[in-house]
Amino acid sequence: MNLRQQKALQTKRKILKTALELFNERGFNNVTVDEIIKRTSTSKGAFYNHFKSKHDIFLEKFKEIDGFYFEELLPKLDHLESVEQKLKLFFSMQMEYMQINLGWDVMRTIYEQELNTERESFFLIPGRPLNQIMYNLCEEGQKKREFREDLTPEQMSTILIRVIRGILYDWSINKGNYSLKDEQENLFEVVIKGLMR
Repeated sequence: MNLRQQKALQTKRKILKTALELFNERGFNNVTVDEIIKRTSTSKGAFYNHFKSKHDIFLEKFKEIDGFYFEELLPKLDHLESVEQKLKLFFSMQMEYMQINLGWDVMRTIYEQELNTERESFFLIPGRPLNQIMYNLCEEGQKKREFREDLTPEQMSTILIRVIRGILYDWSINKGNYSLKDEQENLFEVVIKGLMR
């Protein structure tokens, strides 16, 4: 990466971080692109060079999260034998990441924006890494004869993804007043047991 590319990446990160802070402070709909530009001491050209709209800020954050799944989380599952153990570790690390790196207010804002029916929700994009990871783990669970066979891997992964969205939504509307990392243990223990033979 040359110096110009490094500078562009720094600008993009600065805009992303500042925009998320502003959304937290005042709410997504109350923040303008001009305010983001002013707070970051950048230009409109710089903003639109990296993001098509304010909504793209969230898309970028989702890409970061998906990157975390592949780069940080999946390699830690390799040494585990059972899919049950893999799922438990995945959910534990995922929820810890959400709690520490995003926080309840950013999650709340993301859910508010994803409920906008005028555009497709990022949550529903079929090829998302999270969907692939859940599908692959459920398929592995069936191949190893750990998981029940009356549901397809797709049905099981859909259940898991809906539970993920459910706990994140609940944690957000409760203003983060409980430990997401601790609470997920009870919830996913029940769900994973329900998928097992």
